[in-house]
Amino acid sequence: MTGSVVSPVLVGRNDEIAVLREAYERARAGHPGTVLVSGEAGIGKSRLVAAAVRELPGDPLVVSGGCLELGSEGAPYVPFVAVLRDLVRRFGRDRVAALLPPGGAALGDWLPDLGPAPARYGPTRLLEETLTLLGRVAEVRPVAVVVEDLHWADASSRELFAYLARNLTGVAVLLVGTVRTGERTTGQPARRMLAELGRSGAVRRIALGPLEHRHVAALLAAVDGQPPDPARSVRIHRRSGGNPLFVEALSTADEVPSGDLRTLLLARITDLPAPAREALEAMAVAGAELTDDLVHTVAGEPDHRLRDALDDLIGRELVVARENGYAIRHDLIRETVYDALPPTRRRRMHGRYAAALAERSEGGMALADHWTAAGEFERALPAAWHAADRAGRQNAYDEQFHLLELVLNQWAKVPEPVKLIGADRTVVLERAATAAFAAGRSAAGVTYGTAALDELDPAAEPERAARLLGLRGRLQSRIDGGGHDDLERAVALVPPGSSDALRGRLLSALAFAEFMALDLDALRRHATEALDIAERLGDDALRAPALLVLGALHGTLGDPEQAGSAFAEARGAADAAGDAYIFLTTFQWESSFLSDAGWYEEAVELARTGQRAAERLGQARSRGSMLAAARAIPLGLLGRWDEALRVIDDALTLVPPPLYAAYLRLAAADIAQRRGQSERGATLLRQITQFAMHTAGTAETKSWLALLRITQAVDQDAFDTADLIVGEHLATAPDAWPPHETARLAVLGARVQRARRAAAPRNRKVASETADRLAKLTRMLGSVRTTTPVIDAFRLTFRALTAGGELPAWDEAAAAWRDLGNRYETAVVLVEGVAAALASNNRPGAQSRLREARVIATELGAAPLLARIDDLAARGRLTDTADGACGNPFGLTRRELDVLRLLAHGRSNQQIATELFISVNTVATHVTRVLAKLGAVSRTQAAAKARDNGLLDDGVTDLCELTELGHRAREAGQHMRTSLIPQF
Repeated sequence: MTGSVVSPVLVGRNDEIAVLREAYERARAGHPGTVLVSGEAGIGKSRLVAAAVRELPGDPLVVSGGCLELGSEGAPYVPFVAVLRDLVRRFGRDRVAALLPPGGAALGDWLPDLGPAPARYGPTRLLEETLTLLGRVAEVRPVAVVVEDLHWADASSRELFAYLARNLTGVAVLLVGTVRTGERTTGQPARRMLAELGRSGAVRRIALGPLEHRHVAALLAAVDGQPPDPARSVRIHRRSGGNPLFVEALSTADEVPSGDLRTLLLARITDLPAPAREALEAMAVAGAELTDDLVHTVAGEPDHRLRDALDDLIGRELVVARENGYAIRHDLIRETVYDALPPTRRRRMHGRYAAALAERSEGGMALADHWTAAGEFERALPAAWHAADRAGRQNAYDEQFHLLELVLNQWAKVPEPVKLIGADRTVVLERAATAAFAAGRSAAGVTYGTAALDELDPAAEPERAARLLGLRGRLQSRIDGGGHDDLERAVALVPPGSSDALRGRLLSALAFAEFMALDLDALRRHATEALDIAERLGDDALRAPALLVLGALHGTLGDPEQAGSAFAEARGAADAAGDAYIFLTTFQWESSFLSDAGWYEEAVELARTGQRAAERLGQARSRGSMLAAARAIPLGLLGRWDEALRVIDDALTLVPPPLYAAYLRLAAADIAQRRGQSERGATLLRQITQFAMHTAGTAETKSWLALLRITQAVDQDAFDTADLIVGEHLATAPDAWPPHETARLAVLGARVQRARRAAAPRNRKVASETADRLAKLTRMLGSVRTTTPVIDAFRLTFRALTAGGELPAWDEAAAAWRDLGNRYETAVVLVEGVAAALASNNRPGAQSRLREARVIATELGAAPLLARIDDLAARGRLTDTADGACGNPFGLTRRELDVLRLLAHGRSNQQIATELFISVNTVATHVTRVLAKLGAVSRTQAAAKARDNGLLDDGVTDLCELTELGHRAREAGQHMRTSLIPQF
């Protein structure tokens, strides 16, 4: 097969080109300009982007780079290294160097021609330098950055792309990424990044779909140079599914039996001459652009035959010639060629390419993967080891971790690995655990840390063992809040005076774990010692974590001023030390304490600031997800439930670590319960319970879960079950739970006792049990020494529930919640106060409180609370309806029906009076009238007649309501007639 089968024009994509043009114009105007182009293989993503940027006005500087399938996990920043190289080539090496920081740029690690990089630099240095460089170039000329194949992007490249997308504002830079969907869909990390960016209003998404028939006909006309046969174009459109690459393949293979696109592409390759096929295979193995000499080396062809072969491949539109070499035209062609290679030949060509890279001192991280693919493990091992060291220098911890795993996986495959890399297996395990901690791979870090500890003798190397124990403890703390035992052992291995810096770090980590377990006395002791060491050494890196846990201590004890001061100092020290983890944790913890103290709006804003910082620092998934929980919780307390759920859903799509996911689900479950979404709430509680069953720490998670279980049981009228859960935690809550959760338990427990008494009013055993339980709840609440506006509001609510329930007590509690801005609790307490108002015959007061509660419950969508309000309004006769006879043959009024039903259930006059908020004398009058109207001589006979005549059915109430509606309609009609009379 010869001749071109590639359309010289782009068809059917005018709307998509317009979107890219609009994004470019927005970028030139100083607004964010990022576009993600997605679609299946062969749909024309790269061709669309190339055509669009070619037509952009203003002579933009277009730089591009692509991600590689092979080595994508171990080679950091691959596409951006290519972008930088392209920028240097087009803008000039000296001009680029002049825009970089004096004294050495981290980008020198990517391109040594730009000068040596600093020996050490922070985790965001490369991100910030790239952002700054693009911005400064854009001051001279608009820039378009194109990153191809994001579905293969390494973790660091994904992070950098997302960082640029969020921060490229005020500069004329268009950022474009392409990503494949469909057959070989994007990996989970890439999907998370795309989902995160897709939610940003600043990022435009272009999802390329198949071409319509008219566009397929136009494409065939462009390929053939003449109008297509209509029947043929319909047939090719049907067989190709509108995929442009498939259309082009079918344009010369229309009669080939049906098959997938790869089969058609393979048919184009099988008839190639041997030299052309071998050159194509060499480029497929490399997975990257190759120069003439590299193609020659890998393919093993003489120069003259190779030149002819490359010309042939270019003529067949299988290969494109670029400024510095050759590349296969489309990734799907490369994959098809690579997959068709016999295993032996594939390994041999990988070996040739790896040898060529090693000879040129190139390849870095990719070199290890090519030696591995070649089966040359003795060469792959040192290549991976050195590449891991370089990745660590660039703070590319995901890639460093992958490469260290490669070393460990190949360790047993080589005879003398220690000689090859100059380190024993314990060192490799230790570095892998450290890289796992930095990369957020906590479970793998625990595994490698444990393996390293198994090979160590703590007596011979106490400090090394202490470092590993401390690392494993911190990793375990991230997983489930545990790790306390490891950290205690680590501190014991480093006595005072032996290694102060190490002891200080371990003490702070231990205090952190003690905070998770709410062991406040031990926390104070260890954090204070850690801070003393840090001050003596003048070390900000040691000061930051010690101040952080001391801030948490002050916040837990209800001292917001000292807590805020400590958090601010910790934030400053962490920033100075370049400790992003502690820096972001200060936002999270301070926001949580502000929320616990009732400063909800301030908590929301601080958490939002922290989330933005997490995005800037490339930690949106790990620390950003916890900050999302810290933001969602006060949003929920403010009654901004929909906003809170959006924050939660966005964070959960990033698949955060288990502990952080549990907090997010707790916040979502709380809202689901209050909205009456029982099925969703139950599902979330099952997920959280499963997590809590396998965790050792996380006191706050378990306390919140217990409170939700109590609420769930009450919603199901399972009051005894709710009381059992209350009883489980009565003794331990004051020491094990956060103070505000202990106060909330007291209030929930008091409500459970009221519900139990109401459900069994004559049961003396229940009366005794509830009295005993209330006494214990009173003592428990009294043991809470912390004082905050939230805890004060809980105390006032508890007092109203347990100390007679006079109306002023309820009003004081409602005012406390109202002042905090907690709308749901305000409404609940207002409803509880209505009973007190009715008991004192203050019907106007009852109606005003119920109206306020109804407005809040309606706006929140709190269905169970609304149902409770409706029931209370009906029992208290707080609706504006007459109490005349309705829908029954005995002429019973609605109130008389209410009394009859309670009478039939065996209630005494006093109990009926309590439930209907009327006096005992009024009940006696109603009972006399009911007996007379029914012709009954006793309460028992009246109950029997009521059952026989269906007076206890809900339908009778419905008839009453219909009667009332009729009265209202007549009154409305009379009012309308009256309103039509002229007024003089």
